Amino acid sequence: MSVPPSKLSRDDPFEAVLDRRAIHSVFQPIVSLDDELPVGYEALARGPQGSPFASPEALFGEAERRGRVAELDWICLISAFATALEAPHFNVALFVNAEPDTFGTQYPPDLVSTYEEADRSFDRVIEVTERAITKPAMLVKALIELRQRKSRFALDDVGVDPSSMCVLTLLRPDVIKLDRSIIQANVTSWPVAQVINAVLTEAARTGAAVLAEGIETPAHLNTARCLGATLGQGWYFGPPGPLPANIKASSSTLPRVTPLPASADTPFGVVANRAKVIEVSEQKLTPLSRILEDRALPADDSTMLFATFPRGRDLDDETRLRYSHMASNGVNVTAYGDGLPAQPAAGVRGVSLDSDDPLIGEAAVVVLGNHFAGAVVAKLRQLDRRDIEVDCDAAIIYDRALIIEVVHTLIGRIPPFTPGAARLFP
Repeated sequence: MSVPPSKLSRDDPFEAVLDRRAIHSVFQPIVSLDDELPVGYEALARGPQGSPFASPEALFGEAERRGRVAELDWICLISAFATALEAPHFNVALFVNAEPDTFGTQYPPDLVSTYEEADRSFDRVIEVTERAITKPAMLVKALIELRQRKSRFALDDVGVDPSSMCVLTLLRPDVIKLDRSIIQANVTSWPVAQVINAVLTEAARTGAAVLAEGIETPAHLNTARCLGATLGQGWYFGPPGPLPANIKASSSTLPRVTPLPASADTPFGVVANRAKVIEVSEQKLTPLSRILEDRALPADDSTMLFATFPRGRDLDDETRLRYSHMASNGVNVTAYGDGLPAQPAAGVRGVSLDSDDPLIGEAAVVVLGNHFAGAVVAKLRQLDRRDIEVDCDAAIIYDRALIIEVVHTLIGRIPPFTPGAARLFP
């Protein structure tokens, strides 16, 4: 027998928080380091004062335990939107945090009107922490859709895990937020130096803004400027609190990074005129691909492997076992093929290709990780012949920038998260 929601709310304090939408937001200024005036405010969620769930750590910890993170996240997002809409002169960007699990989920029907009004009323910057990114390929897909709505994207807590720098180059954020541990460190270690170098390289390449978190003293501010930050956040500029009645906005503007342009529609199309192409038999592609697949296994959790199978070819039992083993070790594995099921092997995401998709005539294995990037990309000359040894035009590449372009052609083919459902900033 099911228990009515109202009864659950009375007996369960956490259910009461969700049922009554008992979340409020406080706001912390984000300033330009040129004039120290705000370019935006970050909304920070809080639970009911005096309750066991007053802090965001307690709120989201309990939501994760119950599998209710997306539902809570929507309530926090709409709370922030509602407060900004009620502010009489809100004229800067609103930074809001979103858990990756929220992308692709249905927002609660009673929050629709607030959501749609906010969509029309002010600029938003959606923050995702790099620590929460366990499915980078799916997140890139969501962000492609998000940017079509003209929302900006910030990658938060950069530097907490120096091993996740490949996510930075793949996602191309508009704002890169350096974690407070970097700004407040007394000594710059080698891992921190690697992070800073990667962040500044990305900012120079794309035009992204670098935001330093945790600025609490003049010394922290000086460190932030020396590290190349253009935006700052921390108690030096103001603690979290209510939105001010009047905001004197900075003359600086937030950048909008151009999404990676598609130079071609398929992996081989990307590399055909930009890498050395050789003629090989289809059978000889297998050992070349295995070498790359072996490089993915000892990698970290941010490593992605993409494999495409031409029409008439499929994952054999050995390949299924190998890809399942990779997935069980944290590698994000996505396979593409004619009529491929959504899960062709345990832990492996399958993408079924249409019969007229040009990818149907290509074979590829692509590995993208923090410390290694490599791909074997081939186009079959005789797609429908299995009775002879088919020749291919193939390229072996280790150019990370080129491989990221290849990955984007594949990510674009991943189906929408939840067909027919309202998605985060759809």
